[in-house]
Amino acid sequence: MLRVSAYLEVVTKAVNDEAGTIDKFIGDGVMAFWGAPGLLQDHAWRACLAALRIEREMKALNARWQREELKQLRLRIGIHSDAVLVGNIGSKERMGYTVIGDGVNVAARLEGINKEYGTRLCISHSVFKEAGERLCVRPIDDVIVKGRRTKFPIYELKGALGDDPQFEPDPPTLRLCKLTRDAYEALVQEKHAVALSRYHQVLVEFPDDPVALEMIRRLSAVNVPARVQRQVVG
Repeated sequence: MLRVSAYLEVVTKAVNDEAGTIDKFIGDGVMAFWGAPGLLQDHAWRACLAALRIEREMKALNARWQREELKQLRLRIGIHSDAVLVGNIGSKERMGYTVIGDGVNVAARLEGINKEYGTRLCISHSVFKEAGERLCVRPIDDVIVKGRRTKFPIYELKGALGDDPQFEPDPPTLRLCKLTRDAYEALVQEKHAVALSRYHQVLVEFPDDPVALEMIRRLSAVNVPARVQRQVVG
């Protein structure tokens, strides 16, 4: 309970520092939103900065807990920009100021998608469009989330440009983002063999990269039936 409370304190402070609103605590999860009750033109940028601040502070907390031989907490954050309903919702006996809508569900799905790709900070394409030029991101994949019928790109947030020096991406991070973009471009063009080769190239320089490992697994699974089919037909 003490460790979870320390984590929730980190999240709350980061959200407040970036003019966000804590909606509710859901177990050890936190739901927060930006742009209400007061409008924020840079809501996507502020949400991403809050996520980076949380990640930075959690690294420090986990390092301390490791020294104290306590179990560490793994962080996952999903961020999405969308139109939602905001207001006091509830009954006569109890009401709460909250947001509802499809956008809330998408954000929750993105948080969970981190588990599939081994990432921590996952943002949607709408967030990237809002604040992309100031963010350091790399494409992960095109996904369909529950409740949506079409695929959309998702990205891993790796840093921010021109704000806190601690968020500035270092040369290895920039290199990782470039290699991943090259592989993703081939994937989008359905050049699966080229994409597979490029994800392997990522592993040459970054052997433990979880995104490259997962994409290689998926591409290999797609290509195996095709090879078997060619052998049978031949």
